[in-house]
Amino acid sequence: MIYRFKVWFEEEEDINRVIDIQPGATFLDFHNTILDSIGFKKDLPTSFYCSDDNWRKGKEISLTDSSKLLMANVKIKDHVNDPHQKFIMITDFNEQWTLNIELQSIQNDVSGIAYPFVFRSVGKAPKQNEGIGRFKIVDETEFDEIANKLVSKHAPMIDEDFDDEGFGEEGYLS
Repeated sequence: MIYRFKVWFEEEEDINRVIDIQPGATFLDFHNTILDSIGFKKDLPTSFYCSDDNWRKGKEISLTDSSKLLMANVKIKDHVNDPHQKFIMITDFNEQWTLNIELQSIQNDVSGIAYPFVFRSVGKAPKQNEGIGRFKIVDETEFDEIANKLVSKHAPMIDEDFDDEGFGEEGYLS
């Protein structure tokens, strides 16, 4: 038997992965598979949270915080209590990359496939450490165009023939 989970960025559901994993696998196995599938670093602080149907965080399962449940010691099957079980995964606590995870189905495993297995990959994941935007990366040319539009839209109109006599130092009529 395998669990089939859909994993997507909280801000961008169009970028998603479907991952098949055995119930006896650990959350560390799941963590590594998810981060490999989106090209993120695996050594940054990360936690899974059991979630309810409204995406509220519950019990925390941590990568390294020994005061909580540790991913390496916790099996996924021990926290699947619903046919559409939800988890939230937050990685890189500085950037707060948040992934929503939902159990899609429970299926028979297929012989010859090594699990965990990325069944489907949709969309290109954002770069983890770009620092200028999570889902819309703007290059220098686009940035200059946007800046010029903003400046021209909000710059005061300058009239070359304007006579400023009668105005005080602060620009008010005297």
